[in-house]
Amino acid sequence: MKQNRYIVLLKDQHKSSIQSVEREFSVSVTSSELLSKDNRSYNIIDSKNAVLYKNLGVVVVDDMDEQQLTLSVKDTKSPVIWFEKERDFFAADEITLINELKTTVDQLKSKITELENFILHKPIPQQPVIEWQWGLKAIGMDKTLFTGKGIDVCILDTGFDISHPDFTGRTIEGKSFIQGEDWDKDPNGHGTHCAGVACGNVRNDTGVRYGIAKDCNLKIGKVLSNSGNGTTSSIIDAIDWAITKKFRIISMSLASPVQINEKPSVLFETVGTRALENNVLIIAAAGNDSQRPSLPAPVSAPANSLSIMAVAAIDNQMKVARFSNAGINASTGGNINVCAPGVDILSSYPRKSGSTTDYKLLSGTSMATPHVSGLAALYMEQFPDLTARQVWELLETKAKPIENLPYRDIGKGLIQTIQ
Repeated sequence: MKQNRYIVLLKDQHKSSIQSVEREFSVSVTSSELLSKDNRSYNIIDSKNAVLYKNLGVVVVDDMDEQQLTLSVKDTKSPVIWFEKERDFFAADEITLINELKTTVDQLKSKITELENFILHKPIPQQPVIEWQWGLKAIGMDKTLFTGKGIDVCILDTGFDISHPDFTGRTIEGKSFIQGEDWDKDPNGHGTHCAGVACGNVRNDTGVRYGIAKDCNLKIGKVLSNSGNGTTSSIIDAIDWAITKKFRIISMSLASPVQINEKPSVLFETVGTRALENNVLIIAAAGNDSQRPSLPAPVSAPANSLSIMAVAAIDNQMKVARFSNAGINASTGGNINVCAPGVDILSSYPRKSGSTTDYKLLSGTSMATPHVSGLAALYMEQFPDLTARQVWELLETKAKPIENLPYRDIGKGLIQTIQ
C-alpha cells in the first residue's frame, strides 16, 4: 500500500519542540545532520521514524494521523504550525511537459510525438554560434568582466554529467537525494543543461561562451529522478543540505502546477524565508503550463512563494514564451519577479548514444532560471557585502522593462548585468 508522506513545519527547532512531537505522534525524530553517508533520509523515514531538517524547522514522516496534525496546528501550545502532504515536482522544460501529456492525453499522442521529435532533433546551427547565444547578449554578458568567482551555486535538478568535456578539471561537489541514483550521472540531461547555463564556460568545439558564472563553485543536488520527477521531501532534504553547506544560491528548474486562486504553500514560503535568513537565495522556475495566447496558467509551486524568486521566460524577439506561466494569482501570491531568456537555449548536454554533440537546444522556464542564478553569482562577486535579500532586490532593480509586456508576465523585466 502506498504511504502518505507528510511535511510538518515547526515554529522552532528547540529540543523541547522535538520532544513534544515525539510524544504527541509516537515517532522517533532524527536530525538530518546526524545521518551518515550510507544512512540517508530516504532510508529512515517511515511511520515510526521521522527526519528533522534543522535549518528549515521541517519534519518529514510517513502515515501520520492527519486529524491529529490538524488539531495540533490549531493548538497554540503545539510546536506544529503547518503540515501538508508531499506533492510531485517535475523538470520545467518543454520535453518533460510533453512526456507528462503523453501519459494523460492519449488522443493527442500523434501531435505530441510530432512536437517531441521536432524539439529533440532540432539541429544545432553550424553558422557562428554567437548568433544563438542571444540570451547572453540580451542580459549584457558581453559588457561585464565578472565571472562568479568564489560563489557557491547549487543546482537542484536531475544530476550532472561529470564527464562532460567542458567541465574537465573543475572541482564539483554533489549529493543525491534520489534513492539508487547518482548525482554525478545524468541520463535525463535536464540538470546538465541547467548547470551549463548558470555555471558553464565555453564550447569545447568552437570556443564560444554559453555559460554565465563560469568561475563559480558548482554544486549539484539530485532531487529529480532520471525520469525528471521528484517530491517535496527530496527537495526539502536538498535545501537543508545546501544551507548547511552555506551555498549562496539555490537554483531550482522544477515546478508543480497550481490552480487559479490556490494559495502558496506555507511550507515553501517558510522554507524560502528561513533560507534568506541564512543568507541563501532560492530561485525557481515559474512553470510551463500556459498555452498562449490563451489565458496563461498561474505561477507553479514553489516559485509562487513570496520568499522564492520566480522566473518567467522570453524568446529572442523579446516576447513572452508561449508556455511561460504568469502572476495571475496576485491576490493570493504568486507573482513573477523577473524574466530571462528561455527559448532555444544552447547549453551542455550528455552525449547520448548515436549523438555527435555535447550540446542541445532546450526551451522552458527551466532554461530561464539558471540565467538568473548565474547572474546572481556575478552580483555576489561584484558586491560581496550584499545579503541574499539585497541581491534579490538588486536583480529586480536592475531588470529592464520590455515594451508592451505586462508585469504579470515578466515582473520587473529582463535581468541585466551591472557595468
